Amino acid sequence: MQSCGSVGGHIDNSVFNMKIKLILIICFVLNVGLNVSAQTYCNFIKKVREYQDSVKLNEHLKEEGRFPEVDTTSFDINVYMNLFNKLTLNSGKVCLMVNNYYSDHGSPLLCVIDTAFNENKFVAEIIARRKNFIDSIVSKNKLKYKRENRPEEKINQMVNFYENQKKILNRDYALRVLASDSVNKARNNLTPDDSQDGYLQYLFFNQMGEEFALFWHSYYMEKTVICDKKDVEYYLNYYRKRKNSFEYSEKAISDLLHADVSPVVELDSIDCRITWYEIHTHAGIFKKTYSIERKYPFRVKNIYNETITTILPNFFY
Repeated sequence: MQSCGSVGGHIDNSVFNMKIKLILIICFVLNVGLNVSAQTYCNFIKKVREYQDSVKLNEHLKEEGRFPEVDTTSFDINVYMNLFNKLTLNSGKVCLMVNNYYSDHGSPLLCVIDTAFNENKFVAEIIARRKNFIDSIVSKNKLKYKRENRPEEKINQMVNFYENQKKILNRDYALRVLASDSVNKARNNLTPDDSQDGYLQYLFFNQMGEEFALFWHSYYMEKTVICDKKDVEYYLNYYRKRKNSFEYSEKAISDLLHADVSPVVELDSIDCRITWYEIHTHAGIFKKTYSIERKYPFRVKNIYNETITTILPNFFY
């Protein structure tokens, strides 16, 4: 009886050990899978960011009255959009980059146009419409000024003001009108693959797709994703070198060296939830969670915010 009990005990122990080994193998495989996914997300973010950083801006600082514009020798909209290989542009549309720059700030706008879009006709119509609007204001103001017996000098000043406004009505103005319409924004004309990679790319484009070739005051709004230890080290050194220019907690940034800052992507039957660390270079570092609907129109909502540290500039651009 004892020998039978020993055999039974031996079998039980073997089964138990096999179960433990199986659990360990499953945990190892899952952990490897998670690490591979996190690295894939980070590789994508860094690849897009590298391209964004390579885009140059022609500032035309010595040409009075001329606004900056993206150097098209350093930016190709097709090359850029191909980086987002898990996103599909709506049928019948093509992407267009529009210069959205002024004398003291600016950044590009990414929009879509129909494949049959007649740019010259559109530009002419927008400019004509705006000029007619300005002319109507001038006419009303003239009547008002005359009723109030204002001197001719004041009337001429008013007319000259609006005539100068007409002078800035050009192709860039007309295309800014086009690109500023939410219906035409590129981020509202993309469909993500129904996968973790697809939604991560969709969110990055939605939040940071236009984060390049910034000009002057627009740097106040600069942001990107921190996705690994190298990113943390980069920004830690970046602010150490500029400690007299920014107020921030060095300890809070250093603590991220010991945290897992890789993006986490979770799918359920209704939406996709993505948690990542964002650095707003002139505001702070934040841990954020977004939800993205898995059906059109793929609405994005920020559902969680945690401030890791504030980063406040001690200067004005």
